[in-house]
Amino acid sequence: MTDLTEIKLLTTTPRRPLCSRCARPLPACLCDLVTPVDNRIEVLVLQHPLEAHEAKNSVALLALGLARVRLEIGEHFDAQALSEWLGAGAWLLYPQTSMPPTSPQAVENTKLRLLAEPSAEPCRAGSGAVTRLVALDATWRKSLKMLHLNPLLMALPRLALQDLPPPRYRAMRRARRADQLSTLEAVCTALAQLEQDAARYRPMLEGFERFIARWQARAAR
Repeated sequence: MTDLTEIKLLTTTPRRPLCSRCARPLPACLCDLVTPVDNRIEVLVLQHPLEAHEAKNSVALLALGLARVRLEIGEHFDAQALSEWLGAGAWLLYPQTSMPPTSPQAVENTKLRLLAEPSAEPCRAGSGAVTRLVALDATWRKSLKMLHLNPLLMALPRLALQDLPPPRYRAMRRARRADQLSTLEAVCTALAQLEQDAARYRPMLEGFERFIARWQARAAR
């Protein structure tokens, strides 16, 4: 009688070896695309589970490159844990969705550049210090759901990008809007504007461009 365990072992495809750093299969390793960046403002990325295993997702590069970044995967987070991750001085990188445009906070959040003050300390925004930038890595529809499922996120002050760079990501994934950026592009643009140091984040964006070019070359084979 044949042992079922033996059949399973014979028919199971061996797993491809993974990079110990980026956890990608060695042929798809991202490490050569990463330039370490010493960001002054901490970053918290809340990634929807559907994005976690998306090969074209940009957050893997972001998490490998930034010195101060935390990545948490989920849709509905434990309120106590989320509160600890946010800490004091957290701002959400997200456009206004329902706040009246004439309210003081909406006016303050309209232009990100006006909120930044160059300093060796965390950048100042309005009356409080931006010590942590929070980004949602999800489709527009899923990100709205994450906001509604997590009242702590909904209550955060928001930052909206201005002077958007040309989006690079549309070459890989469909976007809701023509000017929509990937999470990596949005976070790097926000940090560059807040810290008033675009040069610091240029190598990371260049690495992302090489990532896109590599993906396009593979897709064309």
